[in-house]
Amino acid sequence: MKKLLLIIVLLGFSVSSFPQKENLKLKKAKNKYQNIFFKSPNKYDNKEQVFVVSKIIYSTSFKKFDSKNKYQISIYGKVNNNKEQILYNAKNIEELVYYKKVFKGKYKKILLFNYGYYKGQKKYYDTSISVEY
Repeated sequence: MKKLLLIIVLLGFSVSSFPQKENLKLKKAKNKYQNIFFKSPNKYDNKEQVFVVSKIIYSTSFKKFDSKNKYQISIYGKVNNNKEQILYNAKNIEELVYYKKVFKGKYKKILLFNYGYYKGQKKYYDTSISVEY
């Protein structure tokens, strides 16, 4: 009888002690790319803003009329819940590979700077990537 009572008490404690919590909190998923900032004199009062990267595309294309390859890095993401896209033209394949390693490696901070201006009636963009180790 004592053993049966002891088993019932232990079973009661084990069932009531570890119930699932009703108020589970969701944790925000970490971004794949940390410490990336965006700055543009035309937007956001020329202040550095956090750039939440959604994807980075590395591409190359051959332009027949120039007889040259064109190397590009497209960075898509959000700044203050506004969609942004940065297009950077690399000079050669080595620079493209370098930035691919930078974004996958360890860095302190990356600043994406984008400046748009008009020359005549046509709009041009200057883009730079600054990496701090």
